[in-house]
Amino acid sequence: MVTMRSVFVLCATLMCAAVASSEDTYEIGPGDILRVLVLGQTDMSGQMPVDPDGMLTFPILGKVKASDMTARDLERKITTLLADGYLKRPEVSVTISEYRSQRVYVTGEVARPGIYALKADRSLLALLGEAGSPTTAAGHEVLVIRPPRGGSLPAIEPTPDATPEAGAENRAEPEPTPPGAETFHVNLADLRAGKPEANILLQLGDTIHVPRASQVYVSGQVARPGAYRYESGATVLQVLTVAGGVTARGSSGRIKVVRVVGGKRQEIKVRSTDLVLPEDTIIVPERFF
Repeated sequence: MVTMRSVFVLCATLMCAAVASSEDTYEIGPGDILRVLVLGQTDMSGQMPVDPDGMLTFPILGKVKASDMTARDLERKITTLLADGYLKRPEVSVTISEYRSQRVYVTGEVARPGIYALKADRSLLALLGEAGSPTTAAGHEVLVIRPPRGGSLPAIEPTPDATPEAGAENRAEPEPTPPGAETFHVNLADLRAGKPEANILLQLGDTIHVPRASQVYVSGQVARPGAYRYESGATVLQVLTVAGGVTARGSSGRIKVVRVVGGKRQEIKVRSTDLVLPEDTIIVPERFF
């Protein structure tokens, strides 16, 4: 027979399983939104914010310190307090709806770069959904740069009151990461395809950077000189085809590529079947006659 108690326990178990990996270790902070459920007590259940002093205003109990505690710790604390003369054998579930005390930085080629509070699932996909789709200039991957324990990243030097709408200035490349920082490379296609290993859980202080796609530049005697998106495995001929092909005045046999090698620019003679590299400049000179 299914009872109200068994349904409550099942729901609480499912909720805990979904967020256990983060809520077992995450310490609640000011601004977080908690969802508290007390079995059979609707007036004691609901969404409850943590105030700037780290206190939770709980019906009957009044101010309860929540900051620096995990959700599981707070569950036990509220259960103990309610059992002390208020309820007989109270059953309490605490989950975190919004991690507002945990901020992350979003930079690079997204619609709305800036500072964001983590949501309940803390996933990369959810955050990118909030920051807007990658722009057409975005590359094929997302970088998640994680500061060393107890450290922070100087990635975008945001002002304290910065908002996601502050935007465009945060599209710059992040500064070099400090010693001890980790960088995770996530393929955008894998993330969009729903591969679980790509949808990593974010942590306080992470910088999520969507780099601009590499370019290949074409100049000289082609129909449409300019910058083109680099595609891995593309040949000189394929890039020239995208650029409209060599004109009647161009010399197909004297094509050169300017490439940076070891920090120095080098001019290399290439064949049409040679592969291009990111940031190459393909030069098609004019025919002698």
